[in-house]
Amino acid sequence: MRCGNHGEKSTTCFGSSGKPLSVYYSEHEAREGAYHVKTQYRLNLSPYQCSKCGLWHLSPSSRQTPSRECIACGKSLYESKATAQKRAGIIEDEQGIRLKVYRCPYENGWHLSKIER
Repeated sequence: MRCGNHGEKSTTCFGSSGKPLSVYYSEHEAREGAYHVKTQYRLNLSPYQCSKCGLWHLSPSSRQTPSRECIACGKSLYESKATAQKRAGIIEDEQGIRLKVYRCPYENGWHLSKIER
């Protein structure tokens, strides 16, 4: 069984620091990794399945903004306006890109769009 807990790093996915993310091949492995980090380093990380590579990574729980692909638009669809606003704030803080939140006209959820200057 392959396990990301042994330091395997992604070749396609990188964190905001530019460093490769740890790879986990199942949600169970990612949860074990999060538990290890919490007990060893007192950091609260949550697993998520990456939309880019399909594998599992960890991110700070405070950064979690679950989304799924909108069937009608193909964009990320957030279940709540608050979650979409949280993601917009993270992107603005890290990348300096201002985004607006708007309701999807096709599905029950929220999208992000760049604010034109």
